[in-house]
Amino acid sequence: MKHKKALSMLLAFVMVLGVFLNLGPIEAAEAKDIKTVTILHTNDTHGRGQENQKGEELGYAKLKTFKSTVENAILVDAGDTLHGTTFATISKGQSIVDLMNETGTDVFVPGNHDFNYGTDRLIELTKAGKFHTLAANVVKGNKPLFADNFVKEVDGVKIGFFGLATPETKTKSNPLNTQGVDFSNYIETAKQQVEALKAKKVDAIVCVCHMGLDKSSVERSDLLAKSVDGIDLIIDGHSHTDLKEGKLVNNTLIAQTGSYFHNVGKVSLTFKDGKLLDKKASLVPYSSLKTLTPDENILATIKKVEESNKPILEKVVGRSDVALEGEREKVRTGETNLGNLLTDAMLEVSGADVAITNGGGIRASIPAGDVTMEQVITSFPFSNYPVKIEVKGETILKALEYGVDKAPEVVGKFPHVGGMTFKYDSKQEPGQRVFDVKVKGQALDVNKTYALVTNDFMAVGGDGYEMFKGSKELGIYPLLSEVLAKYIEKHSPVKPEVQGRVIEAEKAPGQEKPGSTEFTDISNHWAKDKIEYTVSKGLFAGTSKTTFSPDGKVTRAMFVTTLGRFEEKLAPLTGTDKNAFKDVKADTWYTKYVNWAAANNVVSGFGDGTFKPDQEITRQEMAAMMTRYALEMKKQPVPLILPEKFKDDKEIGSWAKDSIYTAVSARLIFGTPEGKFLPTQGATRAELASILYNLSENFNWSKKDQPVVTDQPVEKETEEKTTEKKAA
Repeated sequence: MKHKKALSMLLAFVMVLGVFLNLGPIEAAEAKDIKTVTILHTNDTHGRGQENQKGEELGYAKLKTFKSTVENAILVDAGDTLHGTTFATISKGQSIVDLMNETGTDVFVPGNHDFNYGTDRLIELTKAGKFHTLAANVVKGNKPLFADNFVKEVDGVKIGFFGLATPETKTKSNPLNTQGVDFSNYIETAKQQVEALKAKKVDAIVCVCHMGLDKSSVERSDLLAKSVDGIDLIIDGHSHTDLKEGKLVNNTLIAQTGSYFHNVGKVSLTFKDGKLLDKKASLVPYSSLKTLTPDENILATIKKVEESNKPILEKVVGRSDVALEGEREKVRTGETNLGNLLTDAMLEVSGADVAITNGGGIRASIPAGDVTMEQVITSFPFSNYPVKIEVKGETILKALEYGVDKAPEVVGKFPHVGGMTFKYDSKQEPGQRVFDVKVKGQALDVNKTYALVTNDFMAVGGDGYEMFKGSKELGIYPLLSEVLAKYIEKHSPVKPEVQGRVIEAEKAPGQEKPGSTEFTDISNHWAKDKIEYTVSKGLFAGTSKTTFSPDGKVTRAMFVTTLGRFEEKLAPLTGTDKNAFKDVKADTWYTKYVNWAAANNVVSGFGDGTFKPDQEITRQEMAAMMTRYALEMKKQPVPLILPEKFKDDKEIGSWAKDSIYTAVSARLIFGTPEGKFLPTQGATRAELASILYNLSENFNWSKKDQPVVTDQPVEKETEEKTTEKKAA
C-alpha cells in the first residue's frame, strides 16, 4: 500500500509538472527526447573588433562571453567581417581572424568586402582561421577556392552547412581583387549542395550566405529560398537588414542581424528523434548584452593590436571647423560636405577637370575639431587610390545617369562630384534623369575630352561603372586616405559645405540632356534650359547653327508663329486658309499661323486691317495674345486672387491691363524684381522661349481635368526667385 501510495504521488507530481511546463503528462515524460541547437550569428561587422559603447557595437570580447552562456551553440558569421576599420585594415584582416579564432567561430562565408585585400590574401586569412570558410559558388578555373559544405554534430544532432558568396563581389569590391575568379549560378549551386547534404543524412540544412534582401540586387536570399526547396535556414548578410523575428519564405527561415555588431542573431532549432520540429529567429540587441563581463583573453589580444597601431592612428593631420558627414544613409543618397572635401582633394592632387567618387566608399563621419589619421582611415578604410583618366563628356553623362538610376534608394554607387554640378529627377525613367550638367560653370560638352579623376575601384568598372573601363590612364596617386589627410593638413582648418553640386529637382519640360543644342551664346544665359526646350520641341530655331541670339528682338509674326507651333503639338490648326490681314501674304513662313490666330481670336490686328508682322512685339501685346490663347481659346482656369499692381501700372494700355494681370496670375509671364512690368518694352527671343516654357509647365493639356493652375494665391516674384533683373 505504501508503494502504491508513493507511486500515485509521483504520477500526480509528473502531471502537475507537465501542466506547469504546458506539456501533457506523456509529453513531459518524453521531453528528454527533445533537443535544441542554437545558432548564434553575426554579419557585416566590418572590422569592428572592439566594443564601442557610444555606437552600441558589441565586439568579440562580450560575444565570447555571451556564447559561453548558450547551451549547444554554434557560432556563424555571414561575411563583410575582415575589413572596414583601422583595427582590421592595418594588419590586412589578421587582427579580426585572431579574434574570430579566440571567440570560437565555427562557420564563415566571405562577403564582398572580405575580398578587398585581394583573393590571395583572403585565402591566406581563411587558412589562418580555425573556422570553416564556406563558399561553394566561388571558383577559379573550375576549381573551388573554398570548401563547399560542412557538417557539425551537436548533442547527437547533425547540422549541415553550405556557403554562398554574392556575385556582386565582382563589382562591389575592386574588380582587380577577383580577377580570374568566377561566381557560379547561386541557385544551381544551392540545389547541388542541398542534395549533397541530404546524402550525408543531416537533420537540418543551413545556408550561410552573403546575398542580402536589397531589391536592387539580382541575387538575393529571398529568391534563393523561393527557388530551392530543402533549405531549413538561411543565415544572411550584405543588405544590413534587421530581421527581428526572421523572414519565412517557402518554409525557409531567413535570419540577418543588421550590421556593425548592433545585434547578435539567435536561431533556435528544436528537434525530436532527429526531426526538425520548430525554428525561431530573434535578435539580441547590444542593450541586452552590454552588462556582460568581457573575455579577458580577447581583451588582451585587442590591447596588443591597439598598442601596435597607436603611433599611426594618433597623428593629428589637421582640423575641421564643421562635422564631416559620412553616414551611410546620407552619402548613398545625396551630396555631403565630406564627399565634397574628398573630391576637392582628388582634384588638387591630380589636376583633373572633374572628380567622381562613389558614396559607398565613404564609411563614417568625422566630428568637428582635430582630425586624426585614425578618423580619416575609418572614413576611408579601403585601399583605394585616385586614378586620372581621359573621357568624353558623353562618358561623364553616362556615369551620372548610372549613379542616380536607383534614386532615391540607398545605394553605394551614388556619385559625389568635384569641379562640376548636375541636377537629376528621380521621377524620370533611368537613363533620362540627369540635366543641367556644368563643368566649372560651363555646360557639359558631350563631344569634348575631359580629364576625370576617380578611384581605382570605379576606374576599372567597380560598382558597375563599366563606362570607365578601358579609358586612357593619365595618372595614379597615393591612397585616398593619404590624399585626404594631406589636403586637410594643407588647408587646415577646413570648413567644407554642401554647395549644390548634386541637386534633386523636378525636370521641367525641355530640360534635355547636355548637347541638345550647340549654341555657343547661351551657355551661361538665365534662359538656357528654356531656350533648349523650344528648340528641341521644334517651336523655335537659332539664328545660325551655333548661335541663338537670346537678346534679339521678337516680331509679331515670330511670336504668333511660335504660339501656332505650340498649338500644333496639341491639335490640328483651324482657319489657316483664310487670309485675315491685307499685309500678310499667302505664301510666307508665318501665313498659316497668323490666319489660325485670327480665326481663333488670338489676334485682332489693327484698325486699318493690317497685322504688321515685322513690327517688334511689346510685352503687353504678348501678354494679351497669350491670355486670349491659353485662357480664352483653351479655357484653362486661373487663380481667383490677382497679383498686386505693378509700379508702372499707369503705363499699361487699358486694352491690355486685364490680360496682363490675368497672364501674371496664371504664371505665364512675370514682372521685374523691382515690381515693374515694362509693358511697352520690346520682348527678346529669350523671353519668348521663357513664355513657351511657362505654357508647357503650367498647362498640361494631355491630362484632362488636371490643370496645374489652381485657385491658390499667386506668390509675388522676388529677386531671389529670378535669375536676372530683367523681365522674364
